[in-house]
Amino acid sequence: MQVRSLAGFATYLCALAACAAPSSAPQPTPSTATAAAASAAPSDPYHPPPRDTVDAEMYNGWKQYSIHCARCHGDDALGSSFGPNLVKSLGPTGEISTRESFLDVLRTGRKKEGMPSAAKMGLDSVYFEGLYRYLAGRGSGQLKGGRPARAEQ
Repeated sequence: MQVRSLAGFATYLCALAACAAPSSAPQPTPSTATAAAASAAPSDPYHPPPRDTVDAEMYNGWKQYSIHCARCHGDDALGSSFGPNLVKSLGPTGEISTRESFLDVLRTGRKKEGMPSAAKMGLDSVYFEGLYRYLAGRGSGQLKGGRPARAEQ
């Protein structure tokens, strides 16, 4: 009988300890750097907000780039293992730094390098000017990578 009352008393003490007030020891607080990083993180890391706002023609150029060109030249025109960096090529010292040379590449392609003409890719010539303006803006550093916002008309 005495063993039973000792077990009951031990259970009572454990329950009493669990109900006791929490300790007054200070709890660790997150560092301000961690808190700032958490608040600065975008709410949706897969769809960051646009960094540039462009007119409708340039926005349509970006859309056509995304559809027809990004698969070889990369999402932000920085190149890939088989498509050159268009930011550099259309930059001030690039090999396609003029509108005319860019349009010539679109019309004829670069067969030796494996690039088809725009017509063969299905890119309509009505988008050439916007595409050129978008890529020239990337090449000059006026536009950043990622999806631009379309300006209100």
